[in-house]
Amino acid sequence: MPVGWCIGNVLRRAQSIGHRLRGQGSGAERIVVRLVTVCRVYHVVVALAKDVAVALARWLRRVDSVTPLGGGWNSSTWLVAAGDERYVAKLVDHLDAQGLDAGLRLAEFATASGLPCGAPVRTRGGELTIGLSEGALALLRYVPGNPPELSSPDQVGRAGRVLARAHKVLRDYPAGDESRYRWPWEWVTRCLDTVTMSAEVNAAARRAWQEAVAAAGDHHLTISLIHADPGPDSFLLSSTGAGEDALIDWATPLRGPLLYDLASFAVLTRPTGPHAAQWFTEGYAQEMPEIGPELAHLGCLVQARWVAQAIYFASRIERGIDRGPGPPNTNQEGLATAYEGMTAGSG
Repeated sequence: MPVGWCIGNVLRRAQSIGHRLRGQGSGAERIVVRLVTVCRVYHVVVALAKDVAVALARWLRRVDSVTPLGGGWNSSTWLVAAGDERYVAKLVDHLDAQGLDAGLRLAEFATASGLPCGAPVRTRGGELTIGLSEGALALLRYVPGNPPELSSPDQVGRAGRVLARAHKVLRDYPAGDESRYRWPWEWVTRCLDTVTMSAEVNAAARRAWQEAVAAAGDHHLTISLIHADPGPDSFLLSSTGAGEDALIDWATPLRGPLLYDLASFAVLTRPTGPHAAQWFTEGYAQEMPEIGPELAHLGCLVQARWVAQAIYFASRIERGIDRGPGPPNTNQEGLATAYEGMTAGSG
């Protein structure tokens, strides 16, 4: 579940209501209904494939086809064929443009450092994105590969090693002074101050967040650039060998504890049981053994990730958003699961 939807927007106070819109033609529904929690804003990104194809002229002289990909929570994407080359076009709303730009710059840096990650293609004028009436559009290089099978220790361990390599590469990234690169993250407290949730859930979230921040400081956990939302689908394992394995979807890069990325994978794979998270962590530690002493505090960061989940689902309930996979009560179940995660082992 993505958590970057309020990062970079916490100081804005716009207020509007979004709708589910429907396009026309085959494969017509190309919509992302978008919620930015703190601002109480619904964002709707709507674009037809033919409009994207026209916009791609800023990058490509030839476009053979533009095919919608499976809908995400925060963006619309299309597979682009241009001769023998394949790309992915990605559209986010205007309020997410800054975060997308940050992620593209980071992906560009990581690719130049040897890490496959779906690097951006700059326009012929050198731009990372272009503005459309619907939002900001980027073109990414297509990365072949498949997500790890969560029942395979070897494949999940490979994904863990990819994350460790990414963390090593990002040590040298020249991060600026944007709020996303300052730890502790101010958006968490702002969300907890404004998002409607029960007193019980809010108290658990505040307690879990405070414990995570304290653990990071008291135990000198490594703070660096992180992906911030690595789930199984963020990893693409190559058929040509582990050296070509990729970490994609750099939409919400942050500066925070390295353990937070491990915690995110643990939370996002929870439905399959604890083994995937264990194999992932073991793979990570093989590539970065110095993380070993810090792993004793992984539980605190897992609870911090559950805080982000609680904010997300509470926000969707508050605004009546039910888009996404799952039954009608997905938001309520998600919030209940987040509460269980935040309170696991307490009291």
